Amino acid sequence: VGFIALPMILINSLGTAIFLSIIDSTLRHEEQTKAVQTHDVLQLANETLPYFRAGMHERSCTEAAKIIMRFIKVSAVSITNQERILAHVGAASDHHIPSNGILTNLSKEVLKSGKIKEAHSHDEIGCDFPGCPLEAAIVIPLRSKGATVGILKMYFTDATKLTFVERQLAEGLGNIFSSQIELGEMELQGKLLQDAEIKSLQAQVNPHFFFNAINTVSALIRVDSEKARSLLIQLSHFFRSNLQGARTNLIPLSKELEQVKAYLSLEQARFPDRYQVNIEVEDGLSEVLVPPFLVQILVENAFKHAFGSRKIDNQIWVDVTKHEQGIQVSVKDNGLGIETERLIKLGKEVVLSEKGTGSALENLNKRLISLFGESGKLQFETSTQGTAVSCTVPYREREE
Repeated sequence: VGFIALPMILINSLGTAIFLSIIDSTLRHEEQTKAVQTHDVLQLANETLPYFRAGMHERSCTEAAKIIMRFIKVSAVSITNQERILAHVGAASDHHIPSNGILTNLSKEVLKSGKIKEAHSHDEIGCDFPGCPLEAAIVIPLRSKGATVGILKMYFTDATKLTFVERQLAEGLGNIFSSQIELGEMELQGKLLQDAEIKSLQAQVNPHFFFNAINTVSALIRVDSEKARSLLIQLSHFFRSNLQGARTNLIPLSKELEQVKAYLSLEQARFPDRYQVNIEVEDGLSEVLVPPFLVQILVENAFKHAFGSRKIDNQIWVDVTKHEQGIQVSVKDNGLGIETERLIKLGKEVVLSEKGTGSALENLNKRLISLFGESGKLQFETSTQGTAVSCTVPYREREE
């Protein structure tokens, strides 16, 4: 014992150290593997997010399936809605074709039950196509607001590759993708609600302009019936084109300027030579999209409130120029300016005056903020030499 004690202690210590080193190395490797898997899952979720949020469509689901194939070791990925295949990438893509009806009995069972199911043989998958290479599958329901809206299927050509790890991973991905789909639907509903609010605000402008125009024609009938008739025809053309464009929140700048010119012809017929309006548009901006009535409301506001009872030297300048954040639309006058108390409220709330309520500017400002955010709201600059009202609209053309 005395002879072997020291070598035994040394060898046992070395063995224990090696054993502990192996355990430590294994734990480190396991941690690294988990970190890599976590990173891949997060990256997968991040890359598929815009596609699932875009909705359950063939194009978006196909791109999402390609991303899943890139990160997860499976033979094929398929995504369906409740009725048909939206995407299939990988093995068996010759007969699991997008736009076709759902082929496998397994998928139909998951859609009906809303529960995850596994298949470990070709017969369990239930594909009737002869020679189908798919031997195993895990099928995960995709949910939105408690209802099954589709399924995610991961296929394997080797049944032994479908393990407990793959099931846990698939289940987690199904929850992530379901949340993304539901988030996309919520965003869509929000956009539809916002669009309805903008349409409602636009609808309030039409009667406002219409009644003013009718009053102008009514006043003109007594002094020049032929001119009133001409203006009434022009007014009908104006409202016909306006109704055609009422389905959209944005119209080409050229169309908006046509509306402005129609309004100017009505006002100048009523008050000849009282106002001079100069319109300058930078080259290449005629097809840029702007909210309906943007320029017309600002010009009308200047007509009504900028000059008081002054009947001469009433100048208005309309300028549309390129801006680093889009295009800048500016309407400037050489009027009397705006009192500080009123300036604070303009565009934010109703401002009572002798010639109106200020609701048109509030309406317009709400539409601009709804469409473009706070960066699109009206900006006011005023002094005793006049007032300038401007806003910045993101550069967007009709073709886009």
